[in-house]
Amino acid sequence: MNRTKKKAKTLGVLSLGFTIALVGCGKQTDTTTTSATPAPKTTESAVQQTATPLAPVELTYYFPNSPQKDLQTVEDAVNKLIQPKINAKVHLKLIDWGAYEEKMKVTMASGEPYDLVWTAGNFNNYFQNVANGAYAPLEDLIVKYPAMKSGIPDMFWNAVKVKGHIYGVPVFQQSTAGYGYLIQKSVADKYKIDWKSVTKLSDLTPFLETVKKNEPNLIPWEYSQQIDPFLTAPPMFGMETLGDPKTPGNLYLKDGGKVVNQYETPEFKAYVTMMRDWYTKGYLKKDAATLKETSADRKAGKYALELGQIDSDSVAFAQAGMEASGRMSNFNPAIQSYDFQFVKPLLTTDKASATITAISANSPNKERAMMFLNLLNTDKEVYNTLVWGVDGKHYKKVADNRIETNKDGGYQIFAPWEFGNMTLSYLSEGDPKGNDTKFTQMWIDLNKNATPSNALGFVFDFTPVKAEKANTDAVIAELYYSLASGSIDPDKYLPQFLDKLKQAGSDKIIAEKQKQLDAWKATNK
Repeated sequence: MNRTKKKAKTLGVLSLGFTIALVGCGKQTDTTTTSATPAPKTTESAVQQTATPLAPVELTYYFPNSPQKDLQTVEDAVNKLIQPKINAKVHLKLIDWGAYEEKMKVTMASGEPYDLVWTAGNFNNYFQNVANGAYAPLEDLIVKYPAMKSGIPDMFWNAVKVKGHIYGVPVFQQSTAGYGYLIQKSVADKYKIDWKSVTKLSDLTPFLETVKKNEPNLIPWEYSQQIDPFLTAPPMFGMETLGDPKTPGNLYLKDGGKVVNQYETPEFKAYVTMMRDWYTKGYLKKDAATLKETSADRKAGKYALELGQIDSDSVAFAQAGMEASGRMSNFNPAIQSYDFQFVKPLLTTDKASATITAISANSPNKERAMMFLNLLNTDKEVYNTLVWGVDGKHYKKVADNRIETNKDGGYQIFAPWEFGNMTLSYLSEGDPKGNDTKFTQMWIDLNKNATPSNALGFVFDFTPVKAEKANTDAVIAELYYSLASGSIDPDKYLPQFLDKLKQAGSDKIIAEKQKQLDAWKATNK
């Protein structure tokens, strides 16, 4: 997920990245050895050599982020770059994080024609949307752009396949990540907090209590529907996701053969019990259960501690001779953090599919949409204009590949993980200072060298259980976040939640996952 910036820089991702994008069978071929080379600095020709000039087209591109006052300026700048290359103009349809998933459900259900859409395995239901026929198969178009294809490791392409077909272009980003937490440096230093001592989530309790007692202007712990530890970071609980993190049916990392209902595990009961304790003690916002995004509070530096999807932490950067201001500074340069990883990196299918750009099955301009995607993956100027805006207005260059953003410029999405190939991205003030090339290579190497999951490359096909998934989704929407935020008593409501899931068809989903996993393992020995 990812220079965690969205929800951090990991949908992808937590500071995500969590934000934001927050991950195979032991005998299978290890695809992680695929060389992840940076995208070329010069763009391959997006326009195939033909005798007939391309007719002008207009593309519609939906993606989520926080609202931006100067989006039109960025759209104009992107179009100025792409129009001479592919004779197209793109309309940037930025939707607020909290409204995005519902907006896209309505858009797809209505049959409204659009061209490009941001989606993910763990957000906006990429796999479910594929099952519903929302996205176009792309392999025939992808093969026309070898530089784009080769710039993304095979494992990422395999992670977005459904029944052998590719329905989206994965973003090559910091997908291989461990998990941990972020704590404001000023808080840790002031109270002499031993921030490196943490080995599990519950170890944060005394830190949160210190903040609650002594810092009335701070919220001890960040929580929202986009940043829920159990869904965002299954490896923290010894599990990995199959399909998407909400749907019943996970694997234990130590036993990659049996599919279990994650909500029936002792780990989930312990989690919701802990969260109930945290909530009643005032460590979370009162409206945590319904809170859909936290960017305003993060920009204001309101959270003392946050969940972190972390590739390299403060300790690793110090050992590499880099000065890191921490992931909290991605949202507010004045708020520095210590980032500590206590769950080691794991390479999972859901993280490789954590941020994807798909082309609508109803798009009237599928090939031109792919040409635009090719530019986002191979053209540094196009990519960075969409990610960072206009030089001199939204940021200023301070080195060849480093910028300082303008907080008053009207465009600060902090989302290089959301588009194209992240190896093209400028580094910003939130990134460690030192050897910029070495920093980028660190996360590329992590993607190649992390421990593979027990189901790396397995993609669950929801088609046989579409109705059951819709029914369990409704139950989860009704009760999950109230339980997971600690807003309601788990002794009373957890049994109700589990009973409703069974009535909705959770057992059938788990049986189908087991069936498909067994079949996949049989062909990947």
